[in-house]
Amino acid sequence: MGSILVIGGNSDIGYATAKVFAQNKYNIHLVSRNTSQLEIKKKEIESLYKVKCKITLLDILNEDNVNNFFNKNLESPNIILIAVGHTEIDEKNYKKIASINYVSPMVFIEKSLIKYKTQKKLNTIIGISSVAGDRGKKRGCIYTSSKSAFSSYLDGLRQRLYSDKIHVITVKPGWVATKMTKNLDLPKIMIASVDFVGNKIFKSYKTKKNTLYVPKFWSIIMFFYKIVPEILFKIFTK
Repeated sequence: MGSILVIGGNSDIGYATAKVFAQNKYNIHLVSRNTSQLEIKKKEIESLYKVKCKITLLDILNEDNVNNFFNKNLESPNIILIAVGHTEIDEKNYKKIASINYVSPMVFIEKSLIKYKTQKKLNTIIGISSVAGDRGKKRGCIYTSSKSAFSSYLDGLRQRLYSDKIHVITVKPGWVATKMTKNLDLPKIMIASVDFVGNKIFKSYKTKKNTLYVPKFWSIIMFFYKIVPEILFKIFTK
């Protein structure tokens, strides 16, 4: 029986993905700042799927807290899923946006490799980035740049860990029905459910996919979005 560590266990996509792995008989370790919500999720997973579910308090922005996590969790999981993210409309807390979306996940992964790589149990790292990271935008430039940095890091990490037989998957969701998009005016036909995304992530893990655009049509959208001349974005976007 395998095991998956979910950083951002209270996030909509993180928990939906954890449930798919639990359904396929993987033990679950959910990590978040809000353990009261994790307690509810733990009971649900153990009741529905008959697997072990551990929960741990972790503030990924707190370096002492991260170090303490590794001091207490000595055994390596088979899979690490990074499912944290943060966005703001006015982007006043730009340091927080950059840290949650890129710096802190990158630091956590690097510390994970120092702690766990020699155990030879870790076989996959899954990072949830975003299609927003494929190109910078006038509106939300801090968020898009942080997701771009995370995607680039995961791509390089995949090459770096190839000889260690640790696979890295870069997940790039489009619009998904989560807490982050709840109040946004988006075309409903293009909004995916978290369960759909979770199932696609599990399938990508099983097939060792490198980059997952989810839903798949976003790969086509972003292909054309990236080749639009920048002057048009300067003039016509708000």
